[in-house]
Amino acid sequence: MVKHDQNLMDQVILDCFAGLNKLEQSISERICHYILYGKDVVILDELKVLSKTYKYDNRVYNLLGMPGSVGFLDESNEPQQKVRAKFYQLWTSQYSPEQLIRFGKILAAAYIPDTPQRRSFYEKISSRVITPKLPLWFLYLFIDGLVTTFLNRNFDAEQNMAERDNWSIEQLHQLLEIEQKGLGDQLMFAFFERQHVPEYHYSYFNTVFAIKGLKLYITNNLERFKSLPDQELSTIGQLQQLQYIASHNDLKERVVDLLVKQSTSSIKKIRELATTLLLSISKESAQNQLIASFAQGTPKQRCQKIALLVKLSVDKEIFEKILTEETNKIVVKSIESALFSIKDDKLVKQEEDEIIIPPFMPITEVDLPVKARDILHQNYQELLIQSQNRAQLEKLDNQGYHNLERNEQERYEQLTTFTDNDLDMIFHYLNGKGQLMQSDIKNQLTNEIILHKGRLQTIPEFNLYHLLRAEKITYTNIESYCLALSFLKHEILPCTDLRLIAQVLNNISDMPDVKRIVAAAYLMNYYYDLTFESDANCVWPFFAENLIYLDEALGLIPSLEPQNSNYTFDKKRGLKILTFFPKLPVKYNIYLLELALGDTKIPRLLAQQALSKSPCIHRQVENVLTSNKYKQRILAANLLVTLGNKSSIAALNTALNQEKQEVVQAALLSALESLGENIGQYLTPSRLLDDASKGLKSKKPAGIEWLVNDTIPALTWQNGEQVDRKIIIWWMWLAVKLKEPANPLLTIYIRLLSDKSQKQLGLFILQSFIQQDTLTPTLIEAENEAKLTAPARLQSYLNSYKNHPDFYPEYQNITLQQVIERIEKEVLTRLIGSAIKSKGLLALIGGIEGHVAVSIIKAYMKNHYTRREQIEAMLEAIAVNDDFIIIQFLLTIAYSNPKKTIQEKAKSLINQIAEQKKWTTDDLTERTVLTAGLDDSGILMLDYGARTFTASIDDNFKWQLKNLEGNIIKTLPEARKDEDPTVIKEVKKQFSRSKKELTQIVSSQTERLYEAMCTQRRWQVSNWQQYLFAHPIVGRLVQRLVWLAVDEQGKICNSFRPTEDGSLINLHDEEITLNQNHYITLAHNVLLPASHINQWQVHLKDYKVTPLFAQFANPLPKSQWIDDGIVNNYTGWLTDAFTIRNVLIKRGYKNEYFEDSECLDCYCKYYSNLNLYTIIQFSGRYISQENSLVERYYLSFRQKRIYTKPKIDANDIPAVLLAESFADYMAVANASCKFEI
Repeated sequence: MVKHDQNLMDQVILDCFAGLNKLEQSISERICHYILYGKDVVILDELKVLSKTYKYDNRVYNLLGMPGSVGFLDESNEPQQKVRAKFYQLWTSQYSPEQLIRFGKILAAAYIPDTPQRRSFYEKISSRVITPKLPLWFLYLFIDGLVTTFLNRNFDAEQNMAERDNWSIEQLHQLLEIEQKGLGDQLMFAFFERQHVPEYHYSYFNTVFAIKGLKLYITNNLERFKSLPDQELSTIGQLQQLQYIASHNDLKERVVDLLVKQSTSSIKKIRELATTLLLSISKESAQNQLIASFAQGTPKQRCQKIALLVKLSVDKEIFEKILTEETNKIVVKSIESALFSIKDDKLVKQEEDEIIIPPFMPITEVDLPVKARDILHQNYQELLIQSQNRAQLEKLDNQGYHNLERNEQERYEQLTTFTDNDLDMIFHYLNGKGQLMQSDIKNQLTNEIILHKGRLQTIPEFNLYHLLRAEKITYTNIESYCLALSFLKHEILPCTDLRLIAQVLNNISDMPDVKRIVAAAYLMNYYYDLTFESDANCVWPFFAENLIYLDEALGLIPSLEPQNSNYTFDKKRGLKILTFFPKLPVKYNIYLLELALGDTKIPRLLAQQALSKSPCIHRQVENVLTSNKYKQRILAANLLVTLGNKSSIAALNTALNQEKQEVVQAALLSALESLGENIGQYLTPSRLLDDASKGLKSKKPAGIEWLVNDTIPALTWQNGEQVDRKIIIWWMWLAVKLKEPANPLLTIYIRLLSDKSQKQLGLFILQSFIQQDTLTPTLIEAENEAKLTAPARLQSYLNSYKNHPDFYPEYQNITLQQVIERIEKEVLTRLIGSAIKSKGLLALIGGIEGHVAVSIIKAYMKNHYTRREQIEAMLEAIAVNDDFIIIQFLLTIAYSNPKKTIQEKAKSLINQIAEQKKWTTDDLTERTVLTAGLDDSGILMLDYGARTFTASIDDNFKWQLKNLEGNIIKTLPEARKDEDPTVIKEVKKQFSRSKKELTQIVSSQTERLYEAMCTQRRWQVSNWQQYLFAHPIVGRLVQRLVWLAVDEQGKICNSFRPTEDGSLINLHDEEITLNQNHYITLAHNVLLPASHINQWQVHLKDYKVTPLFAQFANPLPKSQWIDDGIVNNYTGWLTDAFTIRNVLIKRGYKNEYFEDSECLDCYCKYYSNLNLYTIIQFSGRYISQENSLVERYYLSFRQKRIYTKPKIDANDIPAVLLAESFADYMAVANASCKFEI
């Protein structure tokens, strides 16, 4: 029996409430008297009054140190928290249950019901919002003692509860029973309920699950535990309950009835987690409970139980027995589908071979030679000198800018502590002989010494053992996150078999579960996703040998991560890894089929991609064509197209003959056509009219009331016959129902129309869509709103001027009429319409004339750039059109649109077009370059009817107009009396478009040719001749450049320039013929000897050729200017932010900044062919900041803009790109000056 220490009891309570003495003298003593002896009860009401008096700043609550709060707590709260922690440590060893209850009631008295809660990332959640099932005083005790007083600490739950060893679940139950008999039955709500708590705070509650006796308490009160969902436990509470079950294997079998019930929940998250748990217990237990409870629940829930039995792979006899007892048609159909599924699954398992996992050769550990020791010493000396220089620069910066930075100086000081003996120890450590016992800072420097300039890695003996030991120094212990960072840093790791990495880690460390660490580096939901970085063939064999980790990621077994952990295995990454497999493991067929036909897009696409490697899966997909759900039937039809098995045509035809829903019929027809079936019988005018007549009897889809049928243009078929308007109206209805801006069947439909009708319909739909989407209030509505709101607005303006005349001088003499006019303008530009719900209509614009579509959509994008969904839908709709104007428009957006999502959408569409044509994106770009209307001979015909004019371009890309006699004329003449003025007007429009197009083509192709020079792109001779030299515009551009013919190995065989007469001449003015086995690339200063460069410069001057851009002006940086892989010979020079911006923007760079900080500290230029960024770094400024003095840093290269991705050594960059990037760097240098102290 612990002896009570009265002085200690008094002092702890006095300390807990001492802060309140600032508001009322000696109030803490009264509180202490109440808690210990139950006297002076009125103190509770007085404390509540005090709290309300200071409610606006929560002063009472804050002075108490915010008891019962969850979330961020600043240092000012720590003293009070520590005092209360002392109280909770003493707990029942010093205080009686009644005293504990009174303590909780004092804390609860600080609660103010109507105080609004802040909503921010550090939001403080009071215990009052957790659950209404328990009294407030108890929640304050419970959460303050087990959560709040452990905030901002890194101890795990077990460590925390070691400080609460006086607490037990039975004590808490007793406290509630003392207050009110039967109240203890509600105790479990405190453990699982999380109402109104943000998800990122859940992990703070982990300590409560470590309380003494909880598991036994639940076991003894199992029925009460299982009944919590029926007692209004919230969704998150039910998920917490399931997660608790997941972390206690022996509990799963005891609550199988709860798991079955929750696996048919209407809430997806609950259903998925319960299903995972149900599938993780013994098959017999799950099966028996599902069968026993089958008759319970709605038809939908019984169908879900059927799906669960399928996942458990139960015998068909069980389904047959259930089928004899079931009467509901929907459930019967579900059972029949299950029987088909079982049959097909068995066939699949019989027909599919097991995956052959390739063997791997373990790495043999070898010692680095003595030469490695010398390299370590060399690396150290270089780093020491480099660090010394940086430390000196930091000192100068501190003096110039009055800073107190010490990072570089401290780094240098640490480096100076290394001795020869330390370097020898590093050498021995890399060879596995001994450990390094150093500070974290010194470990980081050791890693740099080892890996400096990649010298050590070039030694033949250097292998994975040495690299991973170097990484182990940095992280002390390589956990999954650290390993993921190492993968990002070292490009060799994503290209190494994961089994080798696991083998080496196992040999060099004492980590308990190396395989899980390797798997987690790929599967954990970290910010960085390694599945985008790795060689698939290095990844899948490891996971094929360790499928259990994929099971966890896919949710087939419970997560092994701690409850409420922020990091868990990610389903999408698990699916992505399954797409790496050459063949899908059969065990995943049913689960992936469910995802492949699901509602969530990304998992659906990944599952479909993985399933495409299962050769017999189409049979199971065909069964889904008879599903009760029409969306499932549509998805099944689309998936059969993805799988591409022509044997599915029969099943699709059968389904089409039985299908009643129009949208499903459309999907089935589209699938049949995609698989090569002739669907001409469904495309005759009579059949289409019959379909339309039937379809128009159905309910008109919502959202197209604004489409007026009478305004639909008269259209004709390809044979010239008139199209019945009913057909077009039905197509519009169907398009809205399908909700796809680019539906394959509707594309087939519109191509049945004549070319003119396709253009007319496309223009009509696009204009109608945009008109509805950009509706604004009428003038009368604007006038009414302005009159109503103008007086208040005027007063606001006048007050602004009165209070801040310097900021608002324009409001000094503003009148009511001016305010009215201003409001009217605002209202008239306010968008009140949206057509996004009718985006499917856009599937009918595929035949629109290219330049018309581009002109309209460009204007929309300029005026309504925030309407991303509409823009993406329009782009998707026109991408089915092969018009070169549209393709070039999409290419422009893909590489220059400022909105990343729109840019990515355009890139995706471009990739689809290229894939359909079996071209690369570079091929697509070059083969669809516009000609501004010029024919192959470079002539644009302008036909007036009776008269014909021609237009061509001269060497300076200026237009020359000629009449029929060949005489040059300045402008196109007006129409004669005998000529149709509308024809002449259209010809002039055409010529105007051609002039504008020419300017754009010259600009864009000049940029592309320059990028091709920088990246040293090569063309096959035939492609270069056909798509560049023979092009009427690009051919003129290539004449102003010098080219190289190179062989397969890149050896220069000749240099030449194309001429105006179509010949190719070398630097000796001799005509040459190209070898068709060679490649063509652009010449550059760094590729040719000086003598050849001089000769070409003379040649260009003699021939009066103005180079398209400089090829022979920019040299490589000197080797001494490249330090640690970056060019930094002008680091520290000063200029202003606007000068850097102006210089680099003109040279094709874009500003880059982190969106959360809006801090701009570099300019980048992206080279898509190399997937490489050239980055010019400077000291930075805020986007909102005015022009300011900045310091220039260096030139570097990366494959990603993120800085966790290692920079690429400038010495490894293609020579031309390095020279041209260095010229950009020097352009800024020429606008800078050296910093002088």
